[in-house]
Parts: sequence; structure tokens; C-alpha cells
Amino acid sequence: MAERKSIRPRNATLSRLLASFAALSAIMVAGHVALNDTFSTLREKTYDLYQASAPIPLDFSQVAVVTIDEASLRAYGRWPWPRRQVAEVVDAITQSGVAAVGLDLFFSEPQGGPDGDASDAALAEALLRAPSVLAMSLDPNAGPLDIKSKAGWTVVGLDPNAAAAVQGGIAPLPAFADASAGLGIVRTLPGRDGVIRHVPLVWAETRDGTDVRLWPTLALDLLRVAQGEASYTLRLEGVATDAVRAGGATVPLGEDGRIRIVDTTVPVPHVSAKDLLENGPSDALAGRVVVLAVDVAGVDQYHLTARGGHRLGADIHALLLAQMLNGRYLFEAPHARWIERGLFVGGALALLIILTAFSRRPFLAVLFSGPVILAPVAVGAVAYASRDLLLDGVQPAAGLLIMGAAGGYMLYREAERRRGVLQKQFSQFLSPEVVKRLAETDTAAALKVEDREITAMLVDMRGFTAMSGQLGAEKAVTVVNHFLAIASREIFAREGTVDKFMGDAVLAFWNAPLEVSDHADRAIDCAQAIIASVAASNPQLEAQGLPAIECVAAIESGVCSVGNMGTEQRVDYTAIGPTINTTSRLEGETKKMGQKMLIGPTAAGLSKRGLTALGEVELRGVEGPVTVYGPTAGAA
Repeated sequence: MAERKSIRPRNATLSRLLASFAALSAIMVAGHVALNDTFSTLREKTYDLYQASAPIPLDFSQVAVVTIDEASLRAYGRWPWPRRQVAEVVDAITQSGVAAVGLDLFFSEPQGGPDGDASDAALAEALLRAPSVLAMSLDPNAGPLDIKSKAGWTVVGLDPNAAAAVQGGIAPLPAFADASAGLGIVRTLPGRDGVIRHVPLVWAETRDGTDVRLWPTLALDLLRVAQGEASYTLRLEGVATDAVRAGGATVPLGEDGRIRIVDTTVPVPHVSAKDLLENGPSDALAGRVVVLAVDVAGVDQYHLTARGGHRLGADIHALLLAQMLNGRYLFEAPHARWIERGLFVGGALALLIILTAFSRRPFLAVLFSGPVILAPVAVGAVAYASRDLLLDGVQPAAGLLIMGAAGGYMLYREAERRRGVLQKQFSQFLSPEVVKRLAETDTAAALKVEDREITAMLVDMRGFTAMSGQLGAEKAVTVVNHFLAIASREIFAREGTVDKFMGDAVLAFWNAPLEVSDHADRAIDCAQAIIASVAASNPQLEAQGLPAIECVAAIESGVCSVGNMGTEQRVDYTAIGPTINTTSRLEGETKKMGQKMLIGPTAAGLSKRGLTALGEVELRGVEGPVTVYGPTAGAA
């Protein structure tokens, strides 16, 4: 029995694709784990994109910033102002009925000058009258902060390494610190790209390696003072449930102990110090937590934030206050890295299924792969939009894009290899155009052994055996090659398949590997063309001193087993079955009946041509008489 096989087993291709996918996926996941810090900057860019694409609206109804701006300096002189002047601004803010006022200004040295002491005293008195919070700056070269904390701390759990470190700093003058209700550190920690995205809310100052003193950030202490609270409750252990509580507000800190800035497009309310000095208290500040700062280029620092804009330091404090008062926070999803890797692995598996299912339908493969590749981006966007959770879907999507491209390239190379083998195998049996069309179809399906109805044609040179003995080998080969060239040309012209050359005969068939509905008529037309072409070319042979030749043809249709058959050493695309045997028997009857073409009953029944019954014949191996047909003279 013939062995069924295709150019290469499909399972081998799938196995290689699976192994390659598994290896590439493992390498990419391992790289994602090993290079997590490297990818963190790219991840932050994705989070920035979320905020730029869909900014979160914050409510600033309880927050405002009073700015000593250009208009104020034009009206009351260059900065720094006398502290008596600052005291007047603080008093105007206090009289506006604010909940708290934070001074994002530094007063670490006496003012000096003839009126310096009185001016400092005026500011201290203004601070004492106000629910005020003063800023402290960090300077590792200044030594420990030699000042008492204004807030008490109830610590539920503390890992000093989980808090931002205070190595040294500069505090306000004791008179100012004693007069204020709170003290807070102002310090931003930009990322590698210079963007301010997070702010520590709690700083840890370690003395002698054992004694830990905690300091709040300016915005956090403003929240405490605004609520009239004396202390904080803190859990800071580097876990996702870390939080700090100030009065009625519980602020989640996340695993890194920092709060991520919500870079909203809602403008922070600003009031000019000039307006307060000229017009007195402002109803616009009533009940709000206010930050007082200088808003003049070259005096205060402006910070690059997630959406790509530059913000005044006081605006950063205002954003943090609005978040804490609104309870609106942005945190990474729990186990975000493993979720991202899970999205990648799941997507890679889906891509593998799609690529194998549609390996020979590239348009469908691309159509179904697109949503899989974009799925992690959609998951990240939904998590951000619906739950204020941050999850990077871009990196898994980029990995899936690489996987899809790699898988597609593998399948492309395999398809090209199959086409090459196909063309090499079929170029001698089919016309170049048919080979090209076959290569563009599902070649594995075309080449598998299957039962299919075909029409077989056997064309033979009449009397060649006796002729060859007289011609000699060289001339006999010339005559045979002449005949085979004509037969091949006409077969290829009608998209037939040359099964084999049998000395001075050619066996061909139609309807495999490419399907054609009119296979019987194509075979009949081809046989007529070969007979006519042989007769027309005889003068050429005679001009070369070679004898004229004649040929006969037999045609029959039926179901045969068609496909690649053979052994490990040799494989041919061929057809086997009773129809082939019947065709061979019919060719033998042409001489007996004196006909150039005999057509079997099945082929005659399929043909739409005009055919004439020529009689009945007895064929070896066929039960009962067989009616044979020939073309009707003049029929189309």
C-alpha cells in the first residue's frame, strides 16, 4: 500500500512553533524580571500617558494658593520682603477664615537690619494667631534637625527603611517654630527623567542608628492642623496596606510609602497677595486650606509633572491636599508585575493558537491577533478609568507584538519552504502557472492522499516499438522527446497533471491537485489537441530525416486515490485506482477499433461535448461490455 505523506508533517511545524514560542516567552519573562528597574521608567511613561489621555478631575473647593506674584512685587517691592510685610499677608489669610495656612517659605535666619527683630516678632505673632504650618528644608550637610516635632505619632508598625530618609535639614527659627501649629518637610523626589510623580508623606530621621524620629510633609501636616488634630496614627512597613491617619482622613501610602500626584487639568485656585494687602480678607479663602508661596521665575522652583507641564511647588502641595481631602489616589494594582507577566503569557498562548489555526490564512491571523496584542493595553486603561489603579499594559502588548511578529515570520519561512519544495516537486508535472496557484493555496491539503474523482488520459505513439528498432537509439530519443514535448505543452495549457512518462506514452489526469469542474472536457480537448499537433508537426520531423508519427488517446473518469505516494527514498504525486487501469485498457482497444481516441462511459457522461457511441468492448478486469465513445465530427 502506498504511504501517505505531505511535504513535511504539519505536526513537526507546530511542534517547532510551540517550542520557539515557549523559549521566547521564557526569555522575555526572565528579562522582564531581571530588568525590572530598567523598565520602570518606561512603565512610568505609560502611567503618564493615562493621566494625559484621561485626566482625573480634582475638587479644589477646600484648597487655595496665595501667591506673592509679579504684581505683588511690583506693588510692594522686590523679594525678599520684610517679614512684617509677610506677617500682614498671613493675618489677611487668617482673617479670611481659613482652616489652615502653610508657608512654603523658609525663615531659618533672622531678618537683620535696624527693624529686623521687630519684623521677626511681627511674623511670629502672626503665626501664633493663625493655624499655621511652616516648611522645613532638607540639607544633608546641615546636620540633624534641632527642633521639636509639633505632632505626636501613634505607630502601629514601622520599618524605618520604608520611609524617606532625613539625613539633615534646616528648620525655621525657634521663635517661628514655637509660634506655628505645625512643621512639615518640603521635598520632591524626581524620577530619572526629572518628572515629579511621587511625594513621600512621612520622613524618618534616624539618630545613633536606633532612635527614629518621624516628620510629616508640609501637605500632610496642613491636613492635620486643618482638622485640629494633635497626632497621627501610622503604619509604615513597606506593604500595600500601609497608611497614615490624620483625624478623619486615612491616607493610603502603598508599598513605597509615597503618594502619587494626580496631575489634574482642573486649575488650582490662586489669590494674589497684592489683593489681600490692598483689599483685606477674601471670602474666596474661607474654610480652605491655604498655601502661601512666591510665584516668581527665578525665586521659586517649578517642577515637571506627569502630564508634561511645569507646576509651582505650592501647586504640588495643593494637589496633594486636594487628593487627601477628596480621598482620590492613584496606586499600582496589587501584584502589578505578575499581572503584567500573566497578561503576556496568556496573550502568547492565544497568539500561538491563532497562528496555528490560521497559519495558511495570514489575513485572518492578523485580524484575530490584533485584539490579543492590544488586550493588555485595554486592561490597563480600564483599570485606570474605573478604579484609579495603575497597570502597565504597554509592555505586555509590546512583548506580544514581538511574539506575533516572530511567530508570523516562522510561519512565513515555513510557507516559503513548502512553496520551494512544492515547485521543485511539481514543476515537471504541472505548468508554472498551476504550480504558482497551487503554492498560494493550502498546499498540505492539496498534497495529502485522498479519494477524488478525476479524468485520466493516456496518449501513446502508435507503432513506435517497431520504428525504434529501425531508427537507432539517438533518433528514437529525438522522436520520443518531440512527442513528449507536444503532449506536455497541451496538458499544461489545460491545467492538467502529468502523472508519468511511460516510454512513448504519457499518462495525465485532471481535477487534482487543483479542482476543475470541467475535467472531462479538458481531457478530451487536450487529447484532440495532441493528436492534431502531432500530425501538424510531422513535416518538421520529415525535414530532419525522421519518420512521421501518429498517436492515439484513451480517456476515462472515476474516483481514484490521488496524492503523494511512495517510500522514504522516492515520493511521487500520482493517482491509482480502477479508472487508471480502465484508461490503459481503452488505449489498447484503439488499434482494434481503428480509432484515434476512445472515451469511456463515465467521462462521456460528464462531458458536455457532442460525443458519438462507437460500440461496446470487453475489457480485461471489467465486468460486462463497456460502451465507448468518440468525438462527433464537427462538434465543438
